[in-house]
Amino acid sequence: MIILGIDPGTRNCGYALLERENGGISSPKKLLEAGLIKITKESLEYQITQICEGIDLIFSQHKIDEVAIEDIFYAYNPQSVLKLAQFRGALLLKIMQLHGKFTAYTPLQVKKAVTGNGKAAKEQVSFMVRRFLGIQKEIKPLDITDAIAIALAHSFSVR
Repeated sequence: MIILGIDPGTRNCGYALLERENGGISSPKKLLEAGLIKITKESLEYQITQICEGIDLIFSQHKIDEVAIEDIFYAYNPQSVLKLAQFRGALLLKIMQLHGKFTAYTPLQVKKAVTGNGKAAKEQVSFMVRRFLGIQKEIKPLDITDAIAIALAHSFSVR
């Protein structure tokens, strides 16, 4: 099973492709690919196009079985939340067109699944992601680590 994890953002959209062997939630996992869809400082319309084209490219290059995406979190800046909501809405529409379904996880759910602590720091999440997957070197930026964590959280819950 190949799981696409997505961490939507207004500057970078992290993504990760994780393979889980059939055999249940404790089956071994393997990171196939992880990276960023970079979003340039253009108009909102162009940025939304960039993120949708990036998702198109990922789907055209891989056979994806499951999609997991981070839900919107509360932020102090309403403008940031509105922009993120527009990006996420465009992403979800594109995913529905290409795949037909997705599962959303809150940051708290992802952190709890990966670290056991829903209020874990990003560095703790990064450490546990590397530990689960046997990766020695640091993964930067943390948008990528977050996308891997989202895919991992989904792999723990999907049968």
